[in-house]
Amino acid sequence: MHDFVSLTTYFKKLRTLEKKSERKGEMDMEIGSQHFGHQHPVEFKDVLSDETKEAICLRCGEMVFGSSFSFMECEFYLHKKCAEAPSKIDHPFHRNHPLVLLPKPKYKRCFCNFCGKTCEKSVYHCSCKLDFHIKCALFSLNMAEKKLEELKHITVKVPLLFTEDDNKELEKLYCFMCWEPLLESMYFSLDCGFNLHKKCVELPHEIKYPIHKRHPLILQFNVDHFSCKICLQEPSGMGIVYSCSPCRFSVHIKCAEFPPILNLPCHRNHPLFLAVKRGGSCHACRKNPSFMTCEETQQNNFYHCSSCNFGLHLECASPPLTIKEKIHEHPFSLFWRQASFICDACGLEGNFVSYICSTCNLLVHKKCISLPPIIRIPRHKHPIFHKYFLQDHQFKDCDCRICDDKVNIKYGSYSCFNCKFVVHVKCALEKKGWYKEVEPKDIDGKLAIVPKMSANPIDCVIEKNEDGEMTKIKHFGHEHNLILSKNLIEGHCDGASLMDKYCDGCVLPISNPFYYCSQCDFLLHKSCAKSLKQQQLWFHICQRFLILLVGYIFRCGLCQSECNGFSYMCKKCDVHYCLYCATRDYRIKHQGHKHPLFFDRKHEGRCDACNVKVRGLYKCKQCSFNLHIKCLRLPLTAWHKFDKHQLALTYKELIHIVLLESIHLSNQEAFTMN
Repeated sequence: MHDFVSLTTYFKKLRTLEKKSERKGEMDMEIGSQHFGHQHPVEFKDVLSDETKEAICLRCGEMVFGSSFSFMECEFYLHKKCAEAPSKIDHPFHRNHPLVLLPKPKYKRCFCNFCGKTCEKSVYHCSCKLDFHIKCALFSLNMAEKKLEELKHITVKVPLLFTEDDNKELEKLYCFMCWEPLLESMYFSLDCGFNLHKKCVELPHEIKYPIHKRHPLILQFNVDHFSCKICLQEPSGMGIVYSCSPCRFSVHIKCAEFPPILNLPCHRNHPLFLAVKRGGSCHACRKNPSFMTCEETQQNNFYHCSSCNFGLHLECASPPLTIKEKIHEHPFSLFWRQASFICDACGLEGNFVSYICSTCNLLVHKKCISLPPIIRIPRHKHPIFHKYFLQDHQFKDCDCRICDDKVNIKYGSYSCFNCKFVVHVKCALEKKGWYKEVEPKDIDGKLAIVPKMSANPIDCVIEKNEDGEMTKIKHFGHEHNLILSKNLIEGHCDGASLMDKYCDGCVLPISNPFYYCSQCDFLLHKSCAKSLKQQQLWFHICQRFLILLVGYIFRCGLCQSECNGFSYMCKKCDVHYCLYCATRDYRIKHQGHKHPLFFDRKHEGRCDACNVKVRGLYKCKQCSFNLHIKCLRLPLTAWHKFDKHQLALTYKELIHIVLLESIHLSNQEAFTMN
């Protein structure tokens, strides 16, 4: 009986081996005869002949070297690997459906979900909006199955040790698995054709995650329509994540590395526990969810100590040990603190997480390590440089030119040494669009940006007086010659007639001195006649040169007044500014107030001229006087038909005093009469 069973088993095994041999022979015959979608039979070659100058694989679009299938007369070439690619793949990183090989992408704009590059030839596709190059699909399949023969002879590089590569180019690259910067960890040389961290290639296919104990998390392509439970970022469709599809639970590879419990030097009483929750503020960066931007709310999970009600964002609790940036010549090292500190880079208070340069004795916020060294802002014509401190004898006026508060020059600020211009770091970088980073090579000895064409508005000087003053000119904004006058008001005793005389530039009542046209009724203040044809404006965000235009009806983008005078226009932003607003500085001395006024775009209050509550006012640092920018256009003097004298513009405090004196005199007269 035993012999019969053994004999039966032997014949079964023999028949199985024969079938396998037959199938292999059939496959060999098929490979030698199949057309791979081509009208002619193709031929297998181990090496391309020397006659072939350039051969492109019709499935992957890359150069063909080594083994290939080809029909040279039609220039038909296929890599051996591309030709033998299976029509379907059951990929461990995508268990829901198989990946099907298609001759071309289904979409006009198709990107590979592994490497992020454009797909133009054959792709592996799934209806879950997954597409892969053939080589990316097969390589990721080998990784999932731990078949890493392709990487055995590839050099592993350490970012801090390998400096022969072009670091600027490497800084732009991301690992195809975790989609974090490639230089954050040891990585395989780019010779392998893929951007990969060594640790990502060696990841376990399945993990038990302490926050999700119901099921294990499995490595999957990042296509599920639910966000990472740790950082709360929406799925990008790129790379690989740890996921539990039944529970709709997903975490990024980097987020899965956060330990469930932390013991930190800044909080020594108790350990901190990873808590997936919303609400509360971070004790390091002091950001509260109620005041966060959309990007900042992605850091809304915490390491938390319930006993002390102490919490830290994930990023704040796990900062890198060292950081090197271009703002400073030495690297900064992590320095945990239990007490608060003042940052040497920006002058603001910091808590717990700090970085130190022991060589220069600098203590800074983490975010301040990456401050741009040189920037341009609209309020200054030159680039301004970041300095960790300034000396008293160099900067006597240390008021910030943006907020008008004092700058503590013992700490970091942005400044222009030639112009003695200084601003707080916070004010300069408060809004991303209001500053532009400048590379040192772009300055090239020229601090100010010069317009491409001449900005002089006076085409020709026809006459000058003995003092060198231009008495007759040809201005680009008018067809006739203009003559200088200083006597219009003196020559007109009837003040009412002057009410109709306005400057054609700023559209304000005419005043001495001014230019007039003897052939038509064109008037132009002398100061308006000098307005440049191209100008950068301190309040305009894009920092381009604006062009001076004549003959347009427009609404001023600053004071919102409708105007038909001269205007400065930005073609990119499609906005006009009236000449009066364009020629006002952010710091002015107004005749209606005894102290200097400073424009603060964040200041909110009531205008002392019109009593309207607005945001963005000229304010007085010494008293509570505010002036709306629209009210700044009011002429300093005006005529009235019921008064033979000019009326002078003043502010309400003086009016109140005059009214009180009038009332007091009236009461005295009434008392005397009685």
